[in-house]
Amino acid sequence: MLFLFDAFNTSSVELRELESELPHEGKPWISVANKVDAGTPSELQARWQDRTDLLYLSAKAGDGIDVLKKAMVEKVLEGATQSENVIVTNARHYAALQEVQQSVQEVLDGLDTGLPGDLLALDIRRCMHFLGEITGEITNEDQLDYIFSKFCIGK
Repeated sequence: MLFLFDAFNTSSVELRELESELPHEGKPWISVANKVDAGTPSELQARWQDRTDLLYLSAKAGDGIDVLKKAMVEKVLEGATQSENVIVTNARHYAALQEVQQSVQEVLDGLDTGLPGDLLALDIRRCMHFLGEITGEITNEDQLDYIFSKFCIGK
């Protein structure tokens, strides 16, 4: 979660109060001081000298966006976010993910029942097709060849 606040119109005390009211429920957040271009760097440093955990950016000028992106990636990589916190906001992606889930389940069921590899390939292709819709990638035959080279098919 990102908590964005005005760097020069919010006091340190107000910020602590606002942060304590966040409905974070143990979820991590990044506090981001925005509108840093409204003052000088020395004013900004004097105002927030007691806070080493803040990120600074100017959304208007685009300054600090790369630092924010990097911090968000670091939160994810350190395990600070969990998969159940992911929200899919694109209806087309959601529908494709449902199709992927169904296809994977059909592959697993086929493996459990001993379905021949050529029939499993249909479900795997279907799954890869819907993943490709989300990522924008078109899968190729080499990926299937690699997958099936790891199985003993037709014996």
